[in-house]
Amino acid sequence: MTEINQYETIIMILKNLNNPKFASQYEQQLNRLPFFSFYKQVLKTNTFTQSASKYIQLLYLKKGQVYKHQTDSIESVIILLEGSLSLIKNDQKKQKLVKKVKPPDHLFQAEIYKKTEGSIKYIIVIQSYYRMYSCKIKYQKRKKWARYRKCVIQELVDSEFTYLKDLELIIQNFYIPLQGILTEAQSKQLFRNLKQIYLLNKQFLFEISERFSNFNQHTCFGKIFDKYVQFFKIYFEYTSGFSIEVVSTLRNEIPKLNDFILELEEADIFKGGNLESYLIKPVQRLPKYVLLLKDLIKHTWQSHPDYESLQVSVNKFIEVNYKIDILMDNVLKNQMLFELQKQFFDQINVSIVESTRKYVQSETINVLVSKQQKSVIVYICNDMIILTQRNQNALVKQHEKLYEYLYLNEKSYCKNKPETQYCKFLFTVSSQEQSITFICQDAEQKQKLLTLCESLINDIKMKYQKLEIVQEYDVQPIQVFAKGTELRKSILKSYTVYVMIISTGAQNLTLLTRYSSLIKLEQLLRKQYPEIQIPHLSKNQWASNKKTQLIEARKIIIENFLEAVLNSSLIKQHPEQVLKYLELPPSFYQTIKPIPCQTQPERESLRKIMKCSSFNSDDISLSETLRFVRNSNTLRQTMHHKSLKVSNQTINIKLMFLNELYIFLPISPELRVADLIEMAAEVINLQSFEDFKFFLINGQEVRMLDDQECIPQIELNKSFSEGIVSRISFIIKEREKQETKLLLKKYLYLPPKQEQKDYQSDPVRLNLMSHQAFDDIKNMKFKLTFSQYCVYSIYYLIIKHYEHFKHTFTKQSLPIHMVKQLIPEKIYKQEKEKTWVSEIYTAIGVVKQEIEYIIKQHDKNLQGIKTHEQQFQYIAELLFMESLQQNQFYGLQNFNIEIPNASKDILQKLLKSQLETYSILGVKFDRFLIIQNMEVKMEILLKDIVNPQPFPFYFQFQLQQIQDENIVLKTPSGLEIQKLYELYSNISTTVMM
Repeated sequence: MTEINQYETIIMILKNLNNPKFASQYEQQLNRLPFFSFYKQVLKTNTFTQSASKYIQLLYLKKGQVYKHQTDSIESVIILLEGSLSLIKNDQKKQKLVKKVKPPDHLFQAEIYKKTEGSIKYIIVIQSYYRMYSCKIKYQKRKKWARYRKCVIQELVDSEFTYLKDLELIIQNFYIPLQGILTEAQSKQLFRNLKQIYLLNKQFLFEISERFSNFNQHTCFGKIFDKYVQFFKIYFEYTSGFSIEVVSTLRNEIPKLNDFILELEEADIFKGGNLESYLIKPVQRLPKYVLLLKDLIKHTWQSHPDYESLQVSVNKFIEVNYKIDILMDNVLKNQMLFELQKQFFDQINVSIVESTRKYVQSETINVLVSKQQKSVIVYICNDMIILTQRNQNALVKQHEKLYEYLYLNEKSYCKNKPETQYCKFLFTVSSQEQSITFICQDAEQKQKLLTLCESLINDIKMKYQKLEIVQEYDVQPIQVFAKGTELRKSILKSYTVYVMIISTGAQNLTLLTRYSSLIKLEQLLRKQYPEIQIPHLSKNQWASNKKTQLIEARKIIIENFLEAVLNSSLIKQHPEQVLKYLELPPSFYQTIKPIPCQTQPERESLRKIMKCSSFNSDDISLSETLRFVRNSNTLRQTMHHKSLKVSNQTINIKLMFLNELYIFLPISPELRVADLIEMAAEVINLQSFEDFKFFLINGQEVRMLDDQECIPQIELNKSFSEGIVSRISFIIKEREKQETKLLLKKYLYLPPKQEQKDYQSDPVRLNLMSHQAFDDIKNMKFKLTFSQYCVYSIYYLIIKHYEHFKHTFTKQSLPIHMVKQLIPEKIYKQEKEKTWVSEIYTAIGVVKQEIEYIIKQHDKNLQGIKTHEQQFQYIAELLFMESLQQNQFYGLQNFNIEIPNASKDILQKLLKSQLETYSILGVKFDRFLIIQNMEVKMEILLKDIVNPQPFPFYFQFQLQQIQDENIVLKTPSGLEIQKLYELYSNISTTVMM
């Protein structure tokens, strides 16, 4: 028998231990052997290859783990053997591949042979280690789930044993002694069929306990549940006529019964309870089975032999339990609060039993805590949510421990989290300083629980309003939404910045923050306010802080953290430190006032102003369009900078423009970027500014600032009291610091006809747009011909260097060194300098003649422009912009992208155009362009794009033609692409309404 056959035979035996044919022969022997004993005696050392031995050492010896529990031995050996078997097969495959390479004929071929053999070995080693790692992860997950399964069954056995003891107490101390006091009808009314239930559960416990005594990872319980579920229908008889008032009625009618019960109560036979609390236990038992079964299924992998039978059993139990719930709805819910109080809250001296509080339901679910999931049991009441966690410590008798609880009130709310690649079926319930993020198993469970929580909160708000407690200026809770992420780079490493939207109802603020800075904030707050209730942020992991899955989880955690901090009553008393740390306005809390939503008539009046709204209309300017969109969007309101109080923190900031103009403006922390744009526009007499944005330039890093973002503050020098790592990092950052600039540029572009109306009537706008266009030409953003470069060079001389232009009378006097400032070096080298000089000089006469002719024809219209030089420059700017607007690359915002093969195949098949992996995505007012080597390879209309989503390292969307396929474009600029898409789509939909 070969080595491979030996492995395959042993794996087959181990996988079939539950088969009666194999059980008698192998089960007893193998279950007694721990792993290393099995390894030495059964497999023998000489049957393992060297790589297999290293594999075993990697999984066990490196971590110092030895399998002492017989329950884990079989599963671990199967997984190890499968991994070892793949290594052995790879060794043989490697030998075959090496043999296929022809022997060398001469020295050159020998070198190729050596490299080929080394590459094959390297590839196979990588594949082997990947399989080893996959087996390790698979085993660790199953081992964790197996431990949890054992805890669930242990709780079932223990609780069933306690339940039977309680039933036995009633039968022995009440049912039998009272046969002489009560009539048969009275006994039937009080105890129903309690004895039959006791006998049924006794047999059920016997079988479950017997199976559990030989527990291993493959032990099955589903068939036992399925066998007994039909018999549990005898509970119908008990619950159908059950009433908690029966005991008190009979005690009043039968004095002997009352004396008998009083005697037992004095003996404390009920252990602090009463007869009613024991008689209701059968009513509460079936819901417990359902909860335990759901938890068991959740931690059973689909290939497990018990998975299907558990699914069948839980469905049958749900059906039986549903009928009982209908009969005993109020009784169960009232009693459940007492059970929760006794089990979890008595020990912390918190009372949850109130006349207005009602228990609703319970579920097994996961919650997101500090970037990891935790399995919990959630008990939902009409104004409270209680989370408990299963105790996996076998030495602790209590199987559940209190994890967290949250009170619902009129300021509570639910947030439906968008679906992402790694975070699906999530929603958050928030109440002032607390938030709980639930991770559901599927969309159905999410919809069910989200609808329930929203309904409960709405009921609370309705009662709150009926009591007329709502005040006119009642402040609503602050909500935080994760807009996306930005990838930044420094000398040492790249890092992620989280873009958060802080919504106060009346206004929105954009906050950019790092996860590490929020960890420091948490430490400061816990030190200053030990009693503060805020989520814990775990420390950064150096190796995984750029992983998409971790970033997506952190976005949710940061949302909950910031909401808890900003809504904290402790922070609101002295908010100065937190607001300064987060770079929020000092008057942040003073400006939180509810603003009524814009009514439908007001929105209609805005639309009437627009008259016949259309992108093809010549009557509507760009500024009117953007102003209408801004005014019709009530969520993007901001305080006007003139109404803000000037604080003692006012500083001067330098603002730059591409026409080499710069100004200094006084700003304060109260201002936002939108205010700064408006202030700058007033100073330079820019009539409309809705399409302009500020860009923060720091060395090679260029970042667009959001309108609702606070103005970036100048960082103060840090103290050297920190550790050596912080000192080194500080020195490096100081060395790499360059002058930070704030540059105002045009960002949004609409069709040329809409833009012309604005820049024709606004010389300042026209001048800014011309200089920005020159900068784009210099950076090769347009595909231009040789003649166009020559003509645009003349416009460049007229607009920027008119004094040199008007003295150009010969070819020798042409300032070619200034022309080189516009034409890219790569383009300039394509022709000789004499050719450039000759062609430009020839075109000067044509351009000059055209401009002078226009000045004569429109002399009356140009009377507002005083000097001939200014008129000449103004016409040159108009001609330049009208010509450049015809270029297909005008008005594009470009992003470098990488198209994965799967997305490339979809696009090529649908749009029938060949694409390369590395391309440029150009975003225009109505479409996406995919550009390669300055050639448009593909156009995608914005109206055809569905479900666009930004991710940390890629942008994803779908097309209307194929909505079941995701198009993925790898880029760190996914958030900016999403913003542009939303802006242009919002303009289109709002104006067309």
